[in-house]
Amino acid sequence: MNVATQPHAASAELKEPAVNLKFSHMGLSVKNIPAMEEFYTKVLGFTVTDRGHAGGMQLVFLSRDPLDHHQIVLASGRPPELPANTANPQFGPSINQISFKLGGLSDLRDIHKRLLAAGGESIFPANHGIAWSIYAHDPEGNNLEFFVDTDWYITQPFLIPLDLTQADDDIFELTKKLCEDSEGFEPYTQWRERISKKMSPFVDPAK
Repeated sequence: MNVATQPHAASAELKEPAVNLKFSHMGLSVKNIPAMEEFYTKVLGFTVTDRGHAGGMQLVFLSRDPLDHHQIVLASGRPPELPANTANPQFGPSINQISFKLGGLSDLRDIHKRLLAAGGESIFPANHGIAWSIYAHDPEGNNLEFFVDTDWYITQPFLIPLDLTQADDDIFELTKKLCEDSEGFEPYTQWRERISKKMSPFVDPAK
């Protein structure tokens, strides 16, 4: 066996397993607790699970899943002014975006109507090939994404405007053709199976 075909010494060693974790929730520092609470409960449908004071902050805990006491925490203490994102003002200066998964295109149209009715700002429908999205700001300018997965994967990042005046079938066919003609195209299920082999799954000790 020559040097070129000898296995690297490091590859012969067992890799240390990744830490056993999964993403759970996030907290937002806010200026106006009542306005933010109203938006996240009335427009996005979160439930207030608890509220109170700790660490000098006013806190409101929000969730949409009874298995999670909170998925978002609103916490007082955001400075009155923060500079805008220097690359793209649609996106946040610190938290780039907070994303919510939807069930289908009808749900995407529904949240679009709700955002418009609530006086939403910076509303931008987008097609990523792998997902159909709507970006919008919450009352304090945090950039939110509401998205629906498509059936296809293409190399990311990719973004073109999404025309919600089109029928669902037209959006589907346009996106399918777009993906088939794009770099890295493969069915999303195939991509997920392939990428899963590189990931460390969370192990729930209760199961």
